[in-house]
Amino acid sequence: MNEQLKLVVLSDLHLQPNGATSYTLDTAERLRTAVRAINERHQDADLVLIAGDLADLGEHDAYLRLQSIIAELKVPCLMTIGNHDDRATFLNVFGQDYAASTGFIDRAVDVKGQRIILLDSAIEGAHAGYLAPEQLAWLRTQLDEAQDRPVIVVLHHHASPLHTMVDRIILRNGAELAAILRMHGDVRHVIAGHVHYTSTAIWHGLPFTTLAGNHYNVSIPLTGSDR
Repeated sequence: MNEQLKLVVLSDLHLQPNGATSYTLDTAERLRTAVRAINERHQDADLVLIAGDLADLGEHDAYLRLQSIIAELKVPCLMTIGNHDDRATFLNVFGQDYAASTGFIDRAVDVKGQRIILLDSAIEGAHAGYLAPEQLAWLRTQLDEAQDRPVIVVLHHHASPLHTMVDRIILRNGAELAAILRMHGDVRHVIAGHVHYTSTAIWHGLPFTTLAGNHYNVSIPLTGSDR
């Protein structure tokens, strides 16, 4: 029987360099508030996972600020990047060890009998997402190695269509991702950020969730993706 696993998942931090705000919001202070809450109420968590859009414009100083703030966490933390991030700058600050053999910010860890997989879905110069062939091959390997345990996947871009305007910047090969995940047989959840609102759905027989994130939240536009 697997031990109880507790994860804290954050997304869409949109950190700015010192002194700057994003849409009038002090995103650094919002992250500090989250860190304080985790340290005060969730020290029993096994991991904090951050699902991309760490920096608002991918600036070096924003990543330094992120590094300083999350250093206060009392829970281990892993991250991947999103469409607002700059992969090379992130690696310059956090170290080349954050890159997987794919060259992307992918990571797989086993915690309490479950495999946690983070995927880097960012495309340089675009807001939509994509998983490169080498990433999908890497993912298949991670799933094959974990056939005896449940899997949780975290990435930035939403894969399942939400039928709102955000589908214009969806993960472009989400159906391919779902097909690969279905081969495993025990994928417990696929968690994304990106859209700045919370949703959940069963798609291709798998549970998909998006998080509102630490930046601004938006109301779900119910008029459909054609408006």
